[in-house]
Amino acid sequence: MALKYCPGARSLVEPQIITTYCPVCGAEVEFFEYETERKCPECGRIVKREASESCIMWCKSAAECIANLKRLGVLPPERAEELERMLREKSKTK
Repeated sequence: MALKYCPGARSLVEPQIITTYCPVCGAEVEFFEYETERKCPECGRIVKREASESCIMWCKSAAECIANLKRLGVLPPERAEELERMLREKSKTK
């Protein structure tokens, strides 16, 4: 599976940055689109946001795609492990 054939793979390899604001101090907090919690850089509070829909949550080829991107060296090992963990958690909830 090549990146040009899978529109969701781009967000796995190059996740977008989403900016929100700390509800306590108003500081800007940046999240990668797959993150739901971050520590505020100003006051240290945990800031939460709704998760963005990821293709790994609905695509039947998600496990194969992650393995392929990992094999090609496009995904760093830590990111691949995180995605594989998310995929396992998703299968537990079915």
